[in-house]
Amino acid sequence: MSMSEQPHDGQAKYPEGSGRGSADRREATGADWVIPILAVAFTTYYLISIEDLVWEAKIAAVFVSVVLYGLIAIFALKTLLGLRQGQHRVDFSPLWENGPLFRIRALLFGLAVLSVAALPWAGFTLSTFGFLFAAFLWLERMSLRMALITAGALALSGYVLFIAILRTPFPLGPFELAVRALTGL
Repeated sequence: MSMSEQPHDGQAKYPEGSGRGSADRREATGADWVIPILAVAFTTYYLISIEDLVWEAKIAAVFVSVVLYGLIAIFALKTLLGLRQGQHRVDFSPLWENGPLFRIRALLFGLAVLSVAALPWAGFTLSTFGFLFAAFLWLERMSLRMALITAGALALSGYVLFIAILRTPFPLGPFELAVRALTGL
């Protein structure tokens, strides 16, 4: 570094937060928006699709949706204020910087896509069971027995709540059809 390039009065050559010369200490916020964006999309889809549900389910859905939209609005305001004040920066690289974590996220996303794709022929209960079972085995590294018990209990609870009690019009698969044939429900 020549004399003309050296900082004067003890100041750094590059201003702090410029991303040059020293690490950018502002909070990366781009990756934090993936879940809120997906939540808004899912909630909006759900609100559009509840037309055939009973009024109690509609009220509950609207209440939960308003709360969710409100929380996302607060998060958006916090993020915008942070960006304006120079405390945040838009950066999506944390999504893929950590290799093992990115692998887990990608597997979880793939399992979710497969679960939704299997929904029309496997039905709600079996596709939920398959998703949870695979996630518990591959991502949580649960024992086979514990993954079967946990995924089975959760999928069965989902069946009781959403199909038996709320009569949600999920696609019926082999499990739902067998229960209907055996019990008449």
